Amino acid sequence: MFPSSKTILLTAASASLALTQSAAAEGLGHNERRGNPYVAGDMHNHNTCTDGSVAAGYTIDRAVGRGTASAGGNNFDLDWFTLGNHGGSGNRDCRFSDTSANLPGQTTTTWSQTLGQTIDGITISSLKGTPNGTGTGAQMWRWQSIREVEYPTIVDRSAKYDKVLIEGLEWIAPGHEHVDVAVITGQHPRKSTGNADKVAEFEYRFDRADVDAIGPVIDAGGNQLWPGKDNVNNTGTAGHQKALSGVKWLQANYPLQSYIIPTHTERQGPFSATANKGYNIEHFRDFNNAGPTVAFGIESPGHFAEGGATGGSGSYTPAAVGGGTYGMSGIYTAKVGGLWDGLLGEGRNFFVYVSSDWHSRGAGGARDSFTTADFIPGEYTKLYVPNAGRFSSQQVIDGMRSGNSYSVNADLIGPDMVFRAKTRGDDWKTMGETLVVRPGEKITVEMELTVPNENNSPYSFDNPLLVPVGIKQPLNKPALDHVDLITGQITGVVAPDAANYAVANVAGTAGAAIVYNSSATIARQIQATQMQRGHGRDRDGVRLRFTTTFVAGTKPFYIRARGTNIPNGTPNVSDTAGNPVLDANNALVSCIDPACPAHLETVNGAKKVTHDVQSYSNVWFYANPIFVRPEGSPKLLVETNAELARRLGRQADNDHDHDHDDHHHDHH
Repeated sequence: MFPSSKTILLTAASASLALTQSAAAEGLGHNERRGNPYVAGDMHNHNTCTDGSVAAGYTIDRAVGRGTASAGGNNFDLDWFTLGNHGGSGNRDCRFSDTSANLPGQTTTTWSQTLGQTIDGITISSLKGTPNGTGTGAQMWRWQSIREVEYPTIVDRSAKYDKVLIEGLEWIAPGHEHVDVAVITGQHPRKSTGNADKVAEFEYRFDRADVDAIGPVIDAGGNQLWPGKDNVNNTGTAGHQKALSGVKWLQANYPLQSYIIPTHTERQGPFSATANKGYNIEHFRDFNNAGPTVAFGIESPGHFAEGGATGGSGSYTPAAVGGGTYGMSGIYTAKVGGLWDGLLGEGRNFFVYVSSDWHSRGAGGARDSFTTADFIPGEYTKLYVPNAGRFSSQQVIDGMRSGNSYSVNADLIGPDMVFRAKTRGDDWKTMGETLVVRPGEKITVEMELTVPNENNSPYSFDNPLLVPVGIKQPLNKPALDHVDLITGQITGVVAPDAANYAVANVAGTAGAAIVYNSSATIARQIQATQMQRGHGRDRDGVRLRFTTTFVAGTKPFYIRARGTNIPNGTPNVSDTAGNPVLDANNALVSCIDPACPAHLETVNGAKKVTHDVQSYSNVWFYANPIFVRPEGSPKLLVETNAELARRLGRQADNDHDHDHDDHHHDHH
């Protein structure tokens, strides 16, 4: 018997959690955000150390600073920030922004121009490792820029901002697309003894674009600090095995201090045994098996304003798995019954995350309010993790690993979402946790959320995607239309030797047809008009609440949530069930308001819903799942892996060698 219900109960009962969390958190901070149960951050962005357009410090300033930037443009006041940049190498001095950023006094500057100079308190005397290019093309290996440029920049900004700053990496994984990685061990930005050596070592050892054969040396004789690097197996099937070695290295050495989150996973099409692109479901299974406490999810595309007249949001071409994005998400996340549901159907601790993938504003400069490419971190996307009071980088990773997180585009909802379930008593379980039930019991599911009064959109004209259905909704004031509660059966972990462990994937829209969990369904769709309304605690939005019930069956299952401003059956945007259609269809809609900006792409002289107007029109949030298991049934993998993390934490505490991060503050 699978969970079922015919009733949606619209009550204020769920207010108790918000009140409890508020009371607990208010003693932990002293500013206007105290009491927020979650804090917002970004873990994937770029600067001129590799292929971004702005300096490393400028990226941090715009993401976590408040008010207006000194050179112009708004800052976005994130609570935590991971400076993540590609592996490999770069020839630009990333203490400077590129000329393309159009910032006063900033121009493209190469390492060949600045070696030996002290700039921003940092002196780079030489380019280390295997020589890589000459003249203006002379490149610094990423392990060096991580250690000697980016981390010192984080130390400098830590003295300026009361925020959690982390040095990370966008790993160019052997055999695959890219992966967000962080290793916080050693990172103490407020102590002179801190360093980012461990994430630098990971990059050197396992990034396929870093073919340096030397790395840092420990004496005048040139003896290597990090010997034994494999510079051969970087492609296809052999590359995947090297990538797995990287996962295992993190799991063995930094099981609670690191994460590995593949990003824009559909972009380059399916995995190829002889190339470097893509992932099939077996590769995520391999990662999670090899790194149960470090490899626990996937990330949405980024590049949210790249959508043109023929598609391209997320930097996805028609050759991507799915043929493009769907509601600004890849098909692995957006499809009910798709790859994410397949992994959840095994009971895996496998969660979804969002970030900016900030590089540049395309046709605009860094200070411009419009973008035809990327948003600045915090401007459009926010990844919310639990507010742990004295918040630290360890708690960012702990929050991500727990699954108690949610991802929001365009500030559709705020930092105080409640999503929880229970049967009897008050034993509530939230995202990432498992509720143990008796078959036949009623399961109560509650959600509360605040829809903010406005977001960061520079546009106040009505959403052009909603005009055809008679809705007037300014782009800077998106309104929640409905929330979907999506359920799926959990049938157990697929063994590596099982026939269905590896599933062939397909490029293009054919990839959108693959079903990985046929039991997944939109079990409830709750319209915002049916929810109880109130005012947010900060008086900056409308508080919505609903309660619904399921009946526990004899098999385990999960409940995940998503919400959007798009009604069911909106032409060129959603189907009649409320699922997003291929985002390229958004560009079939004209933007006819006189305020529609000039940078939109046109067809036969008509401006189309493209670029940042598309992003602010088609808005979604995703909440990670709550798991449900009948009493007496075997524990789910999500439970056993969480127990493993707890055991490792206790062991580290007992050994007195747990690497605590001093970078903390009373927050919000």
